[in-house]
Order: sequence, then C-alpha cells, then structure tokens
Amino acid sequence: MPGFRDRTAWFACALLAMTAAAVGACDKVPLMAPTNSTITVSAPTQVLAAGGSAEITAFVLEGGGTPVQNGTTLRFSSTLGRVEPVEAQTRNGLAVTTFFAEDSSGIAEIRATSGSAGGGADNTNAVQVTVGAAAVNTVSLRASPGSVGPSGGTVELIATVIGADGQLLPGVAVIFSADQGSLSAQSVTTNASGESRVTLTTSQQSIVSATAGITTSSALTVTVRPGPIVTIACAQASTAFGTTCAALLPNASSNTATVVFTITKPTGSSTLRTATLDFGDGSSQSLGNLAGGTATVTHTYSGPSSPGTREYTATLQATDVNSEAASVSTTVIVARPTLTPMNVTITATSGTATASGQSWTVTAAVTGGGEGGTGNATIESYAWTFGDGSSATTSGNVTSHVYGTSSTETQRTVTVTVTAQDGRTATGRTEILVSKFP
Repeated sequence: MPGFRDRTAWFACALLAMTAAAVGACDKVPLMAPTNSTITVSAPTQVLAAGGSAEITAFVLEGGGTPVQNGTTLRFSSTLGRVEPVEAQTRNGLAVTTFFAEDSSGIAEIRATSGSAGGGADNTNAVQVTVGAAAVNTVSLRASPGSVGPSGGTVELIATVIGADGQLLPGVAVIFSADQGSLSAQSVTTNASGESRVTLTTSQQSIVSATAGITTSSALTVTVRPGPIVTIACAQASTAFGTTCAALLPNASSNTATVVFTITKPTGSSTLRTATLDFGDGSSQSLGNLAGGTATVTHTYSGPSSPGTREYTATLQATDVNSEAASVSTTVIVARPTLTPMNVTITATSGTATASGQSWTVTAAVTGGGEGGTGNATIESYAWTFGDGSSATTSGNVTSHVYGTSSTETQRTVTVTVTAQDGRTATGRTEILVSKFP
C-alpha cells in the first residue's frame, strides 16, 4: 500500500476488489501527484533553432512543500514539435523529457500535468520556447570587403541572426536582396555560428539587406571605389629640336633630344601608393605618391644612329592604396633626317722655295651633307696630314705648312679629315710638288 498519502485512485481500486488478483491489477494504475501539488516546468533555453532539441524538466511539490513520491507520473505535451517521452516518472520530485523542435517555426508551449496538479496562479507547469525564425530578434549584415574596385568586383555578404537573449541562431533561413548586381543565392540557412553567407557581384553601387522571419537588417551600401587616375603630357625642352614629341630633331653634335614630361593626378583619383614613369629606353623614375598632384620630369633620348626615326613609349604606372592599378602612355619619336654625302676638296698654293723650305697654304672646301638633301654640313674640325710625317688640327678650313726643300722636287700627299657637328666624317686629299732649292 502506498503510504498514508492521498492516493484516491489506489483506494478506489482496492475497494472494488479484495482479492489478491484485484490488488495486483491496482498496482498497475499510474501514481499521480496528490491534490494541491504544484508543477514547475523549466527549459535551459527559451530560444531554439529549427531542428534543435532541449531537455525539459518538471519539478513537483506536494501542498506541504515536499517533493512528490518517487515514481509519480507526469504527462508532457507541446503545441509545436514533439516531446519524448510523453510520460515520465519523478525521482526526488523531478521528471525529465526532451523537446524536439523538428522543422517547426513559432512559439512552443510545453506543459506538464499529473492528476489534478497544475502550475498554480503563475501557470508554472508550462514553459515557452521560441523556435526557428520566430526566435529572431536581430539580423545584422556586413560586407567583406565593403566596396568593389572601379571596374566592379565581388564582395561577401554575411548576415548574423540573433535571438532575443543574444543567442546566435543556426538553422534559420535568411533571404538576401540587392538593388544592383547579382547574388550567388537568394536564400541561405544560417550555420552553427548563426551566420548566413552569399556573394554579391556588381560594378555599381548596391544597397543590400537580409531578412530572417519578419526581421530585416538595416540597409547596407556596397560602394564602388574610385580608381587611380593619372595623365601624362610631353613637351620638348627646346623648340630648336622640333615642334612635338612625335617629331623631335636630335641635337646635331650629341644626337640627343630632351623632353619634359608633366604628370598629373587630377581631383577624383584615389590615393596613390606609388607612381613610376618608365621612359621606354630601359630607364625609369619613381615619382612617389604624387601627393602634390603634379610632377615634371626631364629626360634625354638618343636619336637614331643613321637617318630615320627612333621611337620610345613612355608609360606612367600608378597603384593606389587599394592595390588598384592604372597606366597611361605617350610616344616620343626622335627623327634624324636624310643627309647628303659630304664632299671634301683641297686647294694648295705654294710660296717661293728657299734654303729654309717652301711654305704651302692649303684650303679645304666641304660641300653637301645638309639635312633634307640640301645645304652643306656644319664642320667642327679639320685634321690635316701633310705627307712628310707632320700633322695639325684646326677649327678653320685653311692652314699653312712649310716643307723642307732638297735638290730635287718632292711629291707630297696632303690629306684632311673633316668632322661634322653631328659626328659624321669625310676625307679629301691632293698631291703637291715641293720645289727643289735652286
């Protein structure tokens, strides 16, 4: 017999049958909580992801404040999902079951009953667990990175779904939207960390948002970063050598032409990390980050080794702080015109032969060698040899030389090599007879 407690069901059965067999049948009647008992149901969380589970505990106290007898049966029920087991017996006043949310979304009310026992005025024999999207309190959205390059690109959108108690919610469907570009997926379920991720590909500024349940994140703007913008202009350092950088005449003596590059970073350009000017002739110059907006660079180019043109491509390469790159180029052409051949002739005039020698005056005449097939070349020096082992160099085309005389006439070869201002050379010669001493 189960003690002196109020066990109405047991006594009713015992009165109906006094035989041992009848009493044995009564032993199978579930033991219920006595009248005036109270049940308090609790759960470790009030928020649960769809498909999740939680242990539900019911604590039963008799009216006198002591736990009910071990083995008292409680029945559990839920308005959402399921509980398993549906019935459980107490031990030290506690009975335990498990709530399974399954694929539900909403608020589950899980209740425990035993006989006439309830939760009292506070309805403590029931607990509410919010499941799935219904548990969403906040949706936060971020983009990594927060912008795309000037030509467009891809960013990752990350939505974090949080419950009312700050719990990260897995298993919640998040719907993404964007007014520009394309999304890798429209709806993605949150992972174990409560995050849902998609990629956005766009070449325009895009406003995006994420919605879980009835909660929508704040709008997030994915911007388009400005890229590096630079310009390059070329001008000749001296107008004597041409009118544009596409038709420069080299200096006749050095066969070089000097130009001035003007580099500009206009308003609207992103902040540069580096800018480098490649001259196109194997050399380059770093210009830093062009913080001042402009820079001027002077550079000298070599002309062609023979009549014709020599072309260079000067390229400005700029990289900004976001590693975006841009380049601009300009062409420099050094043109050496066609030149006519130089012809050199020598005229010689002798003085009177004496015992001390005979003086000769020699004159070099240079024709041709001008640019464009006309005119004469400009001669910078004349190198003479007189045929008797002596030589001289003059800047003018006339020189004198005294030959020693002998008892016979002597033939001598006079040679002159002229050097033009552009480095070209030509040679002329003549034969003379040095008179004998009378």
